[in-house]
Amino acid sequence: MKGQTQAVTAVMITGILVGTISAVYIWGTPLLEKREGQAELNQIENDVVSLSNSIESVGNSGSGAASESNIRIGEGEVYVNETGNYIEITTFSDRSPYPLEAWRIIDGSNLQGLTIGAGDYGIQGQDSAGVVAARSDDGGQEDRIIFRVEFRNLFDSSTEEMEYLDLQVPGSDTTTGQTSISISNQGVEQDTFEIGTGEDFDREKTNLRVTLS
Repeated sequence: MKGQTQAVTAVMITGILVGTISAVYIWGTPLLEKREGQAELNQIENDVVSLSNSIESVGNSGSGAASESNIRIGEGEVYVNETGNYIEITTFSDRSPYPLEAWRIIDGSNLQGLTIGAGDYGIQGQDSAGVVAARSDDGGQEDRIIFRVEFRNLFDSSTEEMEYLDLQVPGSDTTTGQTSISISNQGVEQDTFEIGTGEDFDREKTNLRVTLS
């Protein structure tokens, strides 16, 4: 009888252990995956903000200044759009914290004067030279996450001139996976910028070479 009791007890303990382990696996695994996915997006977001800060620092440091930034993505791509003057980093996640089909500012002030905003320029001393924004696009099982670093024309009311950090890509404008982005200041030149009304403004343009590898 004693042996039977011990056997039943062992079976019960085993059943409890199996049930506990199963519960931990069923409920714990999704939670762990969620935390890992969020940590990865936080890392990419930090990399993108750091990239934006580096670009602005190089732009303000004079000809010859340079920096290198790393974008740590597994699946996705980095794309530089010269015409729009922005760098876009795309990745994927099944748990996006960013709004669907709407830009959220992560760093910088408003969207004025950007390709994703309204108007022709921002205001010096009021708006930041660059903005970091993010959005999600519904991709079914996984959302497509887009981070954008964009620089705009800034109007200086004291001189009535524009200032601009101009992103230029002499080589490939697209890479996939983890990417190193080198920025070098090629100096300043003077040109003119025409706004939507047809009015021209003198502009001080800082040429920044962007190299992806």
